[in-house]
Amino acid sequence: MALQLSASIPAFPIEDRREAMKTTLRWTLSVGLVLTSGLTGLGHAAAAASSETSPAITIHVRNYAGVAPKILTEAEEVVTRIFRKAGLETRWADIVLTTENDRENSADHPASTLAGIQLNILPREMSDRSGLPDNVMGLAPGAGSDRRIVYVFDSKVDILYWSMLSAYSSGHLDRQVSKAQILGLAIAHEVGHVLLNLQGHSKYGIMRGNCGLAMVRDAAYGILLFTPEQAEFLRADVRRRNTQQSAGNVAEIESPAPAR
Repeated sequence: MALQLSASIPAFPIEDRREAMKTTLRWTLSVGLVLTSGLTGLGHAAAAASSETSPAITIHVRNYAGVAPKILTEAEEVVTRIFRKAGLETRWADIVLTTENDRENSADHPASTLAGIQLNILPREMSDRSGLPDNVMGLAPGAGSDRRIVYVFDSKVDILYWSMLSAYSSGHLDRQVSKAQILGLAIAHEVGHVLLNLQGHSKYGIMRGNCGLAMVRDAAYGILLFTPEQAEFLRADVRRRNTQQSAGNVAEIESPAPAR
């Protein structure tokens, strides 16, 4: 399922952004609230982490968009904090991409195992070929409980980032939001779809569908979280994945070699 930019957020034209950077951040864009008031803070209950040992999931990152290492690292930290408040630990494997070996080795990479999630951050030219609506910021394709691949579209993250800068400059947002925070929000949302086996969206928390001012504001204050029920399901699914993966590894080791 996809995380969508709110229809009430006007897109800042990409061709105009470079010029705006050279002059001023005080644009005249207005950013509308996309959800009714009263939702802020309802994710607080998800912050109570389980007293048991936290399960862990590994996220293998393919940075096709060439997101700057500092921004990517900060985004991963955002995701780590969100999942940690749900009682789940994240491990990160940033894959070095080369034109020679990426396609050849993709099927054999550990991210193809059940215990790993493959995150693909796509540049504009790749996301444009997807045929998805312009307001879609991420995607967790397929169905079923064993999905492992998610996509985040860097150009759509940029659009929301520039809109949030405009909101901050015009006084509609009381805290400046970084691109890393928005990228981390998109990643956590899409990985959440996979681990929750959730096709739709929820009314509250990080699994809301339309990413607008209210959602980003909650993320900036660290209160955009998984609900307690979602957190419980996340932990259970990661334990299931790790158990099945461990059982598969044991079976592979103990299986007799085929006759020659």
